[in-house]
Amino acid sequence: MIIGYRINFRPLSHDKLRSHVMWQRQCSYNTASSMDGFEEAKERIRESFSKVELSPSSYDTAWVAMVPSKYSLNEPCFPQCLDWIIENQREDGSWGLNPTHPLLLKDSLSSTLACLLALTKWRVGDEQIKRGLGFIETQSWAIDNKDQISPLGFEIIFPSMIKSAEKLNLNLAMNKIDSTIKRALQNEFTRNIEYMGEGVGELCDWKEIIKLHQRQNGSLFDSPATTAAALIYHQHDQKCYQYLNSIFQQHKNWVPTMYPTKVHSLLCLVDTLQNLGVHRHFKSEIKKALDEIYRLWQQKNEEIFSNVTHCAMAFRLLRMSYYDVSSDELAEFVDEEHFFSTSGKFISDVAIIELHKASQLTINEKDDILDKINNWTGIFMQQKLLNNDFLDIKSKKEVELALRMFYVTYDRAENRRYIESYQENNFKMLKTAYRCGSMNNIDLLTFSMQEFELGLSQYQEEVEQLKRWYEDYRLEQVGLAQEYIYRTHLISVAVFFEHELSNARIMYAKYAMFLTLSDDLFEHLASKDELLNIIELVQRWDEHTNVGFHSEKVKLFFTALYDTIEEVATNAQIKQGRNVKHHIIELFVEGLNSMLVDRVEWGTRIPSIEEYLRVSLSTFGGKCMVLTSQYVVGIHLCNYQSDDEIQDLCYCSGIVMRLLNDLQSFKRERSDSRLVNMVKLVMKQRSGTICEEEEEEAIKHIKETIECNRRKLLRMVLQSKGKGSKVPQALKDLFWRTTKAVYFFYSDHDEFRSPNKVKHHINQVIYKPLHNR
Repeated sequence: MIIGYRINFRPLSHDKLRSHVMWQRQCSYNTASSMDGFEEAKERIRESFSKVELSPSSYDTAWVAMVPSKYSLNEPCFPQCLDWIIENQREDGSWGLNPTHPLLLKDSLSSTLACLLALTKWRVGDEQIKRGLGFIETQSWAIDNKDQISPLGFEIIFPSMIKSAEKLNLNLAMNKIDSTIKRALQNEFTRNIEYMGEGVGELCDWKEIIKLHQRQNGSLFDSPATTAAALIYHQHDQKCYQYLNSIFQQHKNWVPTMYPTKVHSLLCLVDTLQNLGVHRHFKSEIKKALDEIYRLWQQKNEEIFSNVTHCAMAFRLLRMSYYDVSSDELAEFVDEEHFFSTSGKFISDVAIIELHKASQLTINEKDDILDKINNWTGIFMQQKLLNNDFLDIKSKKEVELALRMFYVTYDRAENRRYIESYQENNFKMLKTAYRCGSMNNIDLLTFSMQEFELGLSQYQEEVEQLKRWYEDYRLEQVGLAQEYIYRTHLISVAVFFEHELSNARIMYAKYAMFLTLSDDLFEHLASKDELLNIIELVQRWDEHTNVGFHSEKVKLFFTALYDTIEEVATNAQIKQGRNVKHHIIELFVEGLNSMLVDRVEWGTRIPSIEEYLRVSLSTFGGKCMVLTSQYVVGIHLCNYQSDDEIQDLCYCSGIVMRLLNDLQSFKRERSDSRLVNMVKLVMKQRSGTICEEEEEEAIKHIKETIECNRRKLLRMVLQSKGKGSKVPQALKDLFWRTTKAVYFFYSDHDEFRSPNKVKHHINQVIYKPLHNR
């Protein structure tokens, strides 16, 4: 598929890649033997869609435990929480997320101190208090340690709890923090102060906070701790009591750090399955989950719209799953200053990352809302990278990935990265660390690793099959270097990564090699007579024996092409129930005729931009690849030629692919006056001169054209039948996947002709065994 102008290159060594062939056999054996329990794990993952609870929060449970009874200030309203606290102290005397993590000492200190306050307030658990004080004394060094992960509001809440401990005569044995609360109130923490209200205590105007921020479910910010603090310091709100009581209808004697949890858990589970690359195994469960999210979206449900992360994630997942969602719902996040100053919005890096991901899903030529969000969130994250403001390498990687537009990434490589960094004991952080059982479990890790390893084994066998085909047809003698086997197969995996589509991948890779070889033949490897001979042979397909071959090179090329297309046509006829060979040949002939115009006619004259685009879209080969592939994978489509929607998909995707190629090939071609390129044509149209300033303007114009057509393409791909689309979704997705693969190869560099990062991706996606532990 990847047609570009040929340059001189030194053949790459693939000795290292070949060394993996022996490993392939071992991988096949290990994969087969490790598939035990695969279906069982899959079934347990399915069941997890109905289990949407978060881990118990010692911190929040302690705050709820401190709420006094409505009938007596000397009795707890929720004594069952005290029982849970006493029963769930860890061996080292602490409370917190279990199992814990070396970087969660601040969280453990915060949770432990909250539990000590609850036990001391109600004068129970003397032994637990003694052990908890011992933990705080030995671990207090972590309070000011910058390498430890801080819960949201730790700088306010923990000092406040120290003051409360002093009032209760708890001897914490710390010489810490006197006026920190007042200083914090004057600094950047003021933007989240209501959410951290338990750390401000009596200094808060709780009546006003309840008036402004109480949700329909009775909570403050869906936070049990903040809602409990309102009852501790205000004591007169029935809806807050009802909210806390509602939690105990689901959990006997503890609370999570966020409630309700349904939207959060479903969004995170769907996102995790997609990141792991196993979402296709749970289509019905994901559709049911997203249908529910969409229903809540249409109702403007608080659980979505009162939480920045939930709103951004829901928008992204729904839009990319073909639901009709408007960017208007993100309008309140357009202005950075307003966003950070909005009272009651607790902001984390995760929220900024999710907003940036959502902002990339522009489908209109102009979308002021998403474009403005994209601009300020991008600057914000770039500044974090410059400052190296991260607690761990994983957080930094997440920001780096978010800053790369989703349509230039290689999905299978990102799946691998996510699998290798995934741990069933991963956690997220709000005012305390928490886990979601449905997305942090050994079943997800085991299932995704087995699924990925199965792909490795299959991809390696396909490369070996392509190498045998390449050697059998002596394509090296025609002019195609063997290294293109690896690159074209990498493209085919990007488009068809699913295991069951092996035949489609092999066909796609072969076609990509034929189009690459055709481009080189028409560029400089064949004479004009040989080119005309090739075109006549293809045009007179069924009677090509009457045409003859002008050279051994033509014979080798056409023999390989003939046998391949005949095989493709046979398989396509089985899938389609009709003969489609004529159309497959017609698509290839269209590309060859366009290459001839490029070689013969444009060697003596400069075409207009309109003519160049009309011809060069065919020479790149995207249309040929997509419309041929549809037959092989069984997508049924009739009367494609008269369908305006198909033509628009071909045009928009073709523009993007061709111009991405032109931007990368221009610099090496600028000195050759025979070669036509869009950058040259734009400069000629603008001023008739070629200079550095005009070149920059031409490149800017072309990038704008690419972006405009990318947005139009994505809009057509995501358009549902209810909105007028008649093209099968699978075919629209095929256009998008092919375009996305071209973005990967050409966004920064010509990775097809002069590979750099591609060599790494070949190893990551096809050969290298997974490492998770």
